Amino acid sequence: SVAKIVCCSMRSAMLRLVLGSLAYASGIRRVMVTGGNKGIGAAVCKRILCAQPDAYVLMGSRNLVRGEKAMEQILQDVPEAAGRIEVLPLEVTEDLSVAAAVEMITTRWGDEPTPLYGLVNNAGVGFGRSVADTLDVNLYGVRRCCEAFLPLIEVNGGRIVNIASASGPNFVRGLDMSQAHIFTSPQTTWEQLEAQLRRYAAVTDYEGIAYGLSKAALTMYTMQLAQKHMRLKINACSPGYVLTDLTAGMGATKRPDDSNCHVAPLFLLFDEPPTPAGTAWYYGSDAVRSPLNVYRGPGDPPYNGP
Repeated sequence: SVAKIVCCSMRSAMLRLVLGSLAYASGIRRVMVTGGNKGIGAAVCKRILCAQPDAYVLMGSRNLVRGEKAMEQILQDVPEAAGRIEVLPLEVTEDLSVAAAVEMITTRWGDEPTPLYGLVNNAGVGFGRSVADTLDVNLYGVRRCCEAFLPLIEVNGGRIVNIASASGPNFVRGLDMSQAHIFTSPQTTWEQLEAQLRRYAAVTDYEGIAYGLSKAALTMYTMQLAQKHMRLKINACSPGYVLTDLTAGMGATKRPDDSNCHVAPLFLLFDEPPTPAGTAWYYGSDAVRSPLNVYRGPGDPPYNGP
């Protein structure tokens, strides 16, 4: 009956609430994954739960119903993850939505000064949009989430993983030396980066550069963020070329669950990446350091430059 279904649903929700509240006491590491209800985000959520029995996943989703369906599918595939995942409504382009997500976490775990272990900024848009619209999600959405969730992240060794793309280095490769410097130099300031982005956003994206530009800018922002938070481990990575809504019809063949899209994110979350303190590196989909100005394929030698 409907009443029985509702009752079961309420019991399930209460169980997740209780287990979530006990997370800190039992040493569980909570990870927030934006855009976690589909594609690469859902695959990362699932792999975290499979690989890390001490992990608790907060699945960010613009749509609560779609998020709940994605969580149900994960729990069907990984039944042992019951009580270690929940959906958090989150639209990364809206200040109020991000603030509400922060409030939900602080209300839920208000007795903990840093209730989060990690943040995976996965939410993004793909090709075919203007520069301004693409940056709004792929860069400014990430920045909004980092600024909002940073106070909640464990200050000693907490993790931030920004999902970038090989389209970033491919974009930088086509720039002249002075422009490429802005997207690769550790000395580039946010003001310098944003001034360059405004110049791109002022013109129509006839050449289809918006996506690559946004991911190159994201990696630079990641470097700037790491300089300000030296005790955190902050990096960017490529998930690889995977068949998702963003790449449909563009030659990708492996769906997220059949790919290695989780390898680099989980390495940067739970392993010990060799990134020096106060810096951020860009890692390829094989979890190996890669350059910012040229594509490095999985299995190629690691980048050892500055």
